[in-house]
Amino acid sequence: MRIQANFMENLFAQVPSINFLDIGCSGSLDDKWSDLFPLLCYTGFDPNAEECQRLNQQTHPYKSARYLPYAIAGEKGKNTLYMTESIYCYSLLRPNQTWIKRFSFADLFKETGIDSVECTTLNHLAEEQELRADIIKIDTQGLELPIFQAGDKVLADTFCVETETGFVQNYFGETTYAQIDEFMRSKGFLMFDINVHRVSRKNLLSEYGKQQPIWCEAVWLFDFIGQDKKPTYEQSIKSLMICKALNYCDYGLELATYFHSLGLIDSELMSHLEKPENWLKPKRKPALKSGKLLNLLPENINRRLLFGMREILDINNILEKFC
Repeated sequence: MRIQANFMENLFAQVPSINFLDIGCSGSLDDKWSDLFPLLCYTGFDPNAEECQRLNQQTHPYKSARYLPYAIAGEKGKNTLYMTESIYCYSLLRPNQTWIKRFSFADLFKETGIDSVECTTLNHLAEEQELRADIIKIDTQGLELPIFQAGDKVLADTFCVETETGFVQNYFGETTYAQIDEFMRSKGFLMFDINVHRVSRKNLLSEYGKQQPIWCEAVWLFDFIGQDKKPTYEQSIKSLMICKALNYCDYGLELATYFHSLGLIDSELMSHLEKPENWLKPKRKPALKSGKLLNLLPENINRRLLFGMREILDINNILEKFC
């Protein structure tokens, strides 16, 4: 295998695709995944069949994309969907209003009705449709742990997981970050990144000082070395590509060294991977973003604006989905 100058192009040529599951999908993927877009076989889940049909007809930047009309849960069968003022707060769990009303985002969780949805599990889809995942992104408003527990067949071959979980129970029965952390470590995953979201209380000092952390987004990568697990050649290359795309350079090199010791990658590729320039992303020109302007506003106003902007941009989605 001859190594060319462009690291990513070489790795792209060695794997047919990267399977990406988006459980609780809403809009396009974050730009941090953009280096992998040409290889992503993207699967998004939405319980509304008409919405899936609409999304399946849209253009996308991925190698392939499909939206399946399933609500992913911890068990199969019908369940109650609690609808709220914000579509992004819908859940199969009921909002804990007594707790939520103490905070500035309480109106987003105001209940507007219920619906009945058919649920399935990742394990069932793995058997029925041979569902596989290299990357899982999950945002299910408190159901992450039961979904993973009923999806161990899919999780077993997954290298990267991005979770959105609460630190507290914003919903009755919500599984929290502490439980997810224990579970993910028990399955051999290491936490590599965490983005903490704070919410202010509804009082005169809501715009001052520090607010309580309420939820977070975390990225987990599988620890092949700590688990003494030998991946396939394709899995090893995919994991290196994901590490580079997400800028986890030192872990990528540690994995490469381990894969080289197992005979999965040759000395020529290993020599290439030891050069920092083959991991670092090119610097981009800074651009003025609305996010920087929003950061100048008080936190509680900032958060309400962000939620509002998401819904305005997705208004057609909302109207088609639930009107």
